[in-house]
Amino acid sequence: MIGLAVVMLAACDSDDKSSALCETHFNAKSYKVAVKHCEKAVEHNYADAKYYLGLIYIEQGQQAKGSSLIEASASSGFYKAEFHQTVRVLLEGDDPESVAQALHRMQQYAEAGDDVAQYWMGNVFLFGSAKQKPSPNEASYWYQMAVKQNNLRAMNNLAWIKALARDSELYDPAGAVELALKVVKKYPKSHGYLDTLAAAYAANGQYELAVEVQQRVIELAKSGECKNCTSKLIEYYQRHLEHYLKEEPLEETLFD
Repeated sequence: MIGLAVVMLAACDSDDKSSALCETHFNAKSYKVAVKHCEKAVEHNYADAKYYLGLIYIEQGQQAKGSSLIEASASSGFYKAEFHQTVRVLLEGDDPESVAQALHRMQQYAEAGDDVAQYWMGNVFLFGSAKQKPSPNEASYWYQMAVKQNNLRAMNNLAWIKALARDSELYDPAGAVELALKVVKKYPKSHGYLDTLAAAYAANGQYELAVEVQQRVIELAKSGECKNCTSKLIEYYQRHLEHYLKEEPLEETLFD
């Protein structure tokens, strides 16, 4: 009996290692190695491994297979999978009751101090997701909470509001530049973040800088490294540049 117990303990230890290695290699984006460890851990019903393997499958274009694993992980109570499912319903959900429940869960996460949840709550009100009316004021509230925790995506979106919310108390061109520079310092090759910086410079009347940055935005968007940069997106960036060349600040409607 002792020998059997030792074998069982060794097997459990091996499974634990597979689960840990699954997450480690996923976070390192070593997906080929991660798949091997994740699949082994999934065989032994590890909820965290189901989540990471599901994300890998989705990345590889196996949407249905990946979504099924993430759903199973969420059903087992793995927090990251539950969070993933909540975001999915907020963005894609059609059933009003399910969307309302997802929004309630996200708000609970945000109020508990989760900066990513605070960022998503900001997005809900900036873009009018989850059947909510757009509200830059409400969006700013949540983004500010996330910014206190150094959430860079929230910094970018808050900078965007500060740069474009003309004729409102939210308008803060200097604050927009300050936030946008912090984000770009961390991600100097992000065309989206640089686009925000250009808008912030233009809001401050610094059109030469806005033009310089926006030209860089377009250059990055046209490069072969940008997989999701469509012609429509490039045209969008080009229209921004045309404003700055005319020494005009960017104007986009934030308020209905």
